Amino acid sequence: MGEGLMTKEENFPEMVEDILGPTLVNLGFAVEAVDDAVDEGGRLGSVVYYRANDCRLQVYWSSRAGEINCMIAPIDAQNEPGLYGRGGMWHYLKEFTARPNLPLEELVKVLQAERANFVTWAKWLRWLRGQIERDFEAAHLAIAKKYG
Repeated sequence: MGEGLMTKEENFPEMVEDILGPTLVNLGFAVEAVDDAVDEGGRLGSVVYYRANDCRLQVYWSSRAGEINCMIAPIDAQNEPGLYGRGGMWHYLKEFTARPNLPLEELVKVLQAERANFVTWAKWLRWLRGQIERDFEAAHLAIAKKYG
């Protein structure tokens, strides 16, 4: 798995573009920039920034947090890793979707069942693609309302 420093065999920006690129193009996005050397206090992370006509997305790998995720922002947000950005304009897509209304025991079962999605970068990115397909519209509308 892509823990610690990235290797040539695990080129995060290339994997993002291969797995998420077609979906993001269909949503109107194009790659704007790549930062493959995000300083996370001695560890390196990676982020791919996308731009559409009215908002932006970033897909990142944080070696420090041990996660791959996606954030959305208004068009005028700066290229800064959302986890560490001071602008406060980057938001997780999930911030704008309904939370599951499940008892704790059921929620634990759901999370355990999803665990297999995070064993490799490729599986994680395919899982994230599904999250984007499901949650982008609500997040996009919320960003437009909040910042528009």
